[in-house]
Amino acid sequence: MSKLTPQKFVIENFASQASWIGPLLSSLNSFFNDLVISSSNKFSIEDNLFQEIKEIKFKNDSNNFPLSFKTKFNVNPKGIILIYNYDNTLATCATQTPVICWRFSNNEIIIDSITGLTASTVYTFRLLVIYG
Repeated sequence: MSKLTPQKFVIENFASQASWIGPLLSSLNSFFNDLVISSSNKFSIEDNLFQEIKEIKFKNDSNNFPLSFKTKFNVNPKGIILIYNYDNTLATCATQTPVICWRFSNNEIIIDSITGLTASTVYTFRLLVIYG
């Protein structure tokens, strides 16, 4: 894919419209500049996509469930993907593939259970919450 190199709009190219076109060209130049920056690997999940990343730390003990956290959007998520699984007890990345049972209520994600983890172990999860 080729690199984007847009040219700026300048008032001098629209001399007969100079009295009103300046603010429009300024807005267009700013918009195109933002597009170039965004298309140059500057997108962020937090600022630009209809999804969010949440980090939770918990001890895998039945007494600690349900876990819950507020969501960025008041919309029922389409899914949750575990993107980071750290075993704080062993101080290493965990090798388990847990299954997260969750639901959405009152602008919160409620995790009722997580299967496939070691009991009484402290974990840090990063969850990608996808809306649609």
